[in-house]
Amino acid sequence: MYQNCSEYIGCSKMFMCKAIEAWFSKECNMLDYEKSKEELIAELVALRQRLKDVELSFCTIGSVEYKRSKEDADFYLTILDEAPALIWRAAKDAKCDWFNATWLAFTGRQLSQEIGDGWAEGVHPEDFDRCLAIYLEAFHARKFFQMEYRLRRHDGEYRWILDIGCPFKDAKGEFAGYIGYVYDITDRKVNEQFRLEVERIVRHDIKAPLASLHTLAKTVFEDGIDEDIRLLVPGILRAVQHVISLVDSTEKVAMLELGKYRPHSKWFSIKNCIHDAVVCLSPIADMKQIYIETNFDDFVKVNDRCFGEEILVQDMVTNILKNALEASPRGKSVTITCICSDVDLHILVHNHGAIPESIRNNFFDKYITFGKPFGTGLGTYSAKLIAEAHGGQISFSTSEEDGTTVFISLPIPEQDAARLAPR
Repeated sequence: MYQNCSEYIGCSKMFMCKAIEAWFSKECNMLDYEKSKEELIAELVALRQRLKDVELSFCTIGSVEYKRSKEDADFYLTILDEAPALIWRAAKDAKCDWFNATWLAFTGRQLSQEIGDGWAEGVHPEDFDRCLAIYLEAFHARKFFQMEYRLRRHDGEYRWILDIGCPFKDAKGEFAGYIGYVYDITDRKVNEQFRLEVERIVRHDIKAPLASLHTLAKTVFEDGIDEDIRLLVPGILRAVQHVISLVDSTEKVAMLELGKYRPHSKWFSIKNCIHDAVVCLSPIADMKQIYIETNFDDFVKVNDRCFGEEILVQDMVTNILKNALEASPRGKSVTITCICSDVDLHILVHNHGAIPESIRNNFFDKYITFGKPFGTGLGTYSAKLIAEAHGGQISFSTSEEDGTTVFISLPIPEQDAARLAPR
């Protein structure tokens, strides 16, 4: 494949010269040298004019042949122009000289803006140096490459793409450049990242019951089995069951953030749920000399019912209580209050610490934490997911004087609200 007209003329120069030389030699052999000088000069002048005509004919033929060669060589670009994948081509100098219509529609830019190094303007700044290094290393080695990076779409959103490039050869079998195929893999990257985040959430939630188990096991080992230790066994069993349930609920938590999971709600004991959370976190409370106080209004004491998926609600309560214990000043109390209104069950968790002003506006966002050596910022985020998945709400109030109270409300099914409403 000829890259330009100069290359084609260069390749065909020898053929044209030999052809013209053969024609001229034939014509010269046909000259009659017995004629007079004037007649011979006249024939030579005529021969010179015919020579110019022959040169012009060869140039016309060459132009047509070059055009046909170029059309054949670029025909594949017509086929690839409307392909569903984003496709690019680079010449031997590593500069891109063509992008298909799909690429241009994705970026929302003109071909003139993308050719050369213009396309790189759309690469995310954090990915640019890495991508350039991979591309140039492969290009100079004339080898296949693939890389993932973020490319700006026409609406300004950076999308994750998989870029696969490979060298191609011209008609003479010589290296002519690179061609690349690009696919949008944003959904896959989001799912992969989400999986990692869910694993972090689950690991975060498992820490507390494991700490409880460790403390209880240590107590048994050091003190031996007596009546007081026997009383700890139910707590150990609950902690073990809680860990198992957390592992089993990994997929549920994963789907909550995507909005693709609906809790399997049923009635359960909210008092037992809160009690289990308190037992699970008692080692943290003991370590900080914090007393956990639980209060239930008269209606909850009698009815003791909550509607939701029990393991998720317990996970939510445990996260908020754990956060309160970690944020509470040493030696203070943490209070859990459970009350029932006409249509909602309310859980309030109070501690005497204040939320730092720097994180108050995004307290329930992912990875938000402050002053905790091993904090991940996932506990409150996970609690928010669970509350909203149940159709509930979660909020807080905080001040230096009054401390912090987290408010959780979970709805009571409409068909049961009137029957269960406090009198």
